[in-house]
Amino acid sequence: MASVCAFIAARLRAWDVDRVFGVPVRHIDPLVTALPGERTPPEFIHARHEESAALMALRPRQTHRTGGLCCLASPGSGALHLLSGLYDAALDRQPVVAVVGREPPSSVSTAGRRCPSPGAPPC
Repeated sequence: MASVCAFIAARLRAWDVDRVFGVPVRHIDPLVTALPGERTPPEFIHARHEESAALMALRPRQTHRTGGLCCLASPGSGALHLLSGLYDAALDRQPVVAVVGREPPSSVSTAGRRCPSPGAPPC
């Protein structure tokens, strides 16, 4: 059975996404490593900030180039940093794929709160 990251990478290939911009962090590293699985993988381009990744994903607007672009972000503040670039894309009616990582289920309690560090009282 294929992993979720392999499925997402295959879906990006099916959508003709040829470049993925993002900041590799532990929440999206499995997807970044799953991208070069085929002969024609989407190329991963390391950005310095999530906002830069979202704005770089708007490159077809300046070059009048067709083809899909994607931006990646970590959960929480990384996803918030994508908003200005995605808002700009929405105003220009440019399609952009945005993928946001997720916290592992073991670090979140059943009530939705973060569990304390080991040795601390339970959630």
